[in-house]
Amino acid sequence: MIVMNGQRIIQALVNNEWETTGTIKKVEEGIKPGIYNIYLAQKPEDKKQYEGKILYVDKENEVFYQQTGKDFIVHQLNAIGGKPIAGKDVIIEYDGEKAHLAQADTVKKKKTLKI
Repeated sequence: MIVMNGQRIIQALVNNEWETTGTIKKVEEGIKPGIYNIYLAQKPEDKKQYEGKILYVDKENEVFYQQTGKDFIVHQLNAIGGKPIAGKDVIIEYDGEKAHLAQADTVKKKKTLKI
């Protein structure tokens, strides 16, 4: 996935060449410009928690991609209790086959300066 100039382009490797799949769309708020190698995304592990930004929701393949640090995780839409929204920071915790989605507390990530 490539994000630049406020637009999102999804590309796939077809016959050893990168091809644009779908249409070029406006990127969701909260996603910074860059190249996101979501094709390297790993499947989530059971009993683990993933915190990071949702980059792309692929309704056609019923998956969505989350960036956790420098890694990418691909989650199944039908495993999540809640609706993932691209551009939002979330915490996803797995308990067996089901996962729980919660908004990340952005307030605790902000540093405050006391005067």
